[in-house]
Amino acid sequence: MGGRSLMFRWFEKLRRGKNGHGADRELTGADVAAEFLARAGTEDRADRLPAWALQLRSPFEAPRPVSSWLGGVPRAPREFDWPNDVDGTPLPFLAQIDLESLKPEPETRARPPGLPDDGALLVFVGRSYACRILEARDMARAVPLSLPERLEPLRKHGFFNEERTFGHWPIDPVAYLDTSVDAGDARPAFLPDRFKRPADWITTGGIAALEADLVIDSLKMELSHGEQFEASRRRPGAALPDNDVIRSKIRHYALMKRRAPEVIAALGAWRDAALAGSPEDPVDPVRLAHVMRVRLALRDEMESYMPKHLLPGNPDKVWDALWWHCPELRPGGDRTALPAAYRPFVEARITDWRRHRLFGLEPPFPNNGEDLRGQDCLISIAADPLLGTQSEHEYGLSVWCPRDRMAKGRFDGGQFVRHCAA
Repeated sequence: MGGRSLMFRWFEKLRRGKNGHGADRELTGADVAAEFLARAGTEDRADRLPAWALQLRSPFEAPRPVSSWLGGVPRAPREFDWPNDVDGTPLPFLAQIDLESLKPEPETRARPPGLPDDGALLVFVGRSYACRILEARDMARAVPLSLPERLEPLRKHGFFNEERTFGHWPIDPVAYLDTSVDAGDARPAFLPDRFKRPADWITTGGIAALEADLVIDSLKMELSHGEQFEASRRRPGAALPDNDVIRSKIRHYALMKRRAPEVIAALGAWRDAALAGSPEDPVDPVRLAHVMRVRLALRDEMESYMPKHLLPGNPDKVWDALWWHCPELRPGGDRTALPAAYRPFVEARITDWRRHRLFGLEPPFPNNGEDLRGQDCLISIAADPLLGTQSEHEYGLSVWCPRDRMAKGRFDGGQFVRHCAA
């Protein structure tokens, strides 16, 4: 059941009275806030927990054995009993983790709670979840399983995915210490941010040209909007209201008219220079630094309009452009056919911190109502187009298990949580 439905349930229970007998009493905002915070379960949860980042492998590296992966199909003995959901239909397969690959966390030397030193962990999710532990002797005779005939497309569960499986991707689990400061979403200390500065990721002529065109298009669109806005102001009988929004637009479009053409010209010259040679050639860092100074000077004068978020360099927008224009990137595409000029950027994005994690700390959910007291997170998977785990108004999913049962190697009796974004 979704977080919002659960939230309404406990809100109604709280409204009826905490004694559970329906006694009426006035419900205050403080009551609701206190109960909501308590349900997150953070009060008795450790503020430092070992975690294993589930890093996606680069599709461009030399092939090597795969023992852990997300999506696709599990490997198990032929007689494996595929788990069913609450409605009796087979659960979609989410992850298979090689337990021998889970090295101890370097600082605490801790291993995953309750898991054996070898074998495999299999995770399935749908409306509910199921975890299965396969021993090493089971894995010795494991084969890729066929999908159950009654397994339905993932769209049944609200994912933007017409397939019956999540996208298959080999992973490498890497141990690190997750802290309450990091709160699960933050980048692990062992993984540097390769998109912190434009010089870190605008490295080839092809990426430089693509990124420059995105900024040029945004600036030209603002100039066009400005012309339309001025035309509406000059229209006979026009009387725009005198408010903060209109005054902001007047300032913004005047700035665009005065400054945007010179920035567009600088970006055009930079783009042409980047493409003068081969698209795979490295960019001139001195020239990149110069054009960035021109861009940032305009950014610093702007109010919060779209170009302000592109002028400093926006790798998310570049990734989005590649995703839509390069079918090689999408599920089923031949990623090795991606143009070489884009590969350094794409490899950095794929192998970067994508918020897929085993154990560790999950940030409190601002829009969920599940009662997670006494439970810890077993696995957390973000909404990721590479895996097909995206869904409307959600930013991820996770499996939670009672802490005492988890320590004994029991991963049932917990909850499957869909992370509500709104």
